[in-house]
Amino acid sequence: MVDDIEINDDSESVSGDSLSIKEIILRQIRKIGDISCKEFTGGYWQKKPVKIGGGAVFTEVYHEDVREAYCNAVDFLIDIIYPMSDDDLKGYLKEFEGFEDMITKKKDDDKKEEEVDGKKEIKVEEHEKLSDKEIIKLKLKLKRQTFRQINIMFDSNDFWKGVMGYNE
Repeated sequence: MVDDIEINDDSESVSGDSLSIKEIILRQIRKIGDISCKEFTGGYWQKKPVKIGGGAVFTEVYHEDVREAYCNAVDFLIDIIYPMSDDDLKGYLKEFEGFEDMITKKKDDDKKEEEVDGKKEIKVEEHEKLSDKEIIKLKLKLKRQTFRQINIMFDSNDFWKGVMGYNE
């Protein structure tokens, strides 16, 4: 069973001072790390019995897709750092964006509209169809590669120089 991912409001530092952009980025990286320590499971519903009086009823609890949570966390990090990224990372992200669009388009293109006997019908090209499981695996792989590229940019630009707590 996957533990729930806890999202805390870390908007204030201990001293009450405002956070620098580097501290905000470090907090996001910590959240990505926390998600990465969990099993990358898909979302699912779980039925749980609840006693009421002399009987029992079932409630359903949704457990989120940890893979999607990771992808969303990396996307947010990209949004934060994009204005300060170097040309190498911007080029990588542009190429990556095209590949991610291709995956999404591939899924959408599986459905083709055709006219048969004056009626429009939607046909699915089964031989080209990617399953949802295959799509999330590709997306997750791309996000992990992107996270590595971001860290390469941080290192090559000596981004963390002077940030307290980075070496903790």
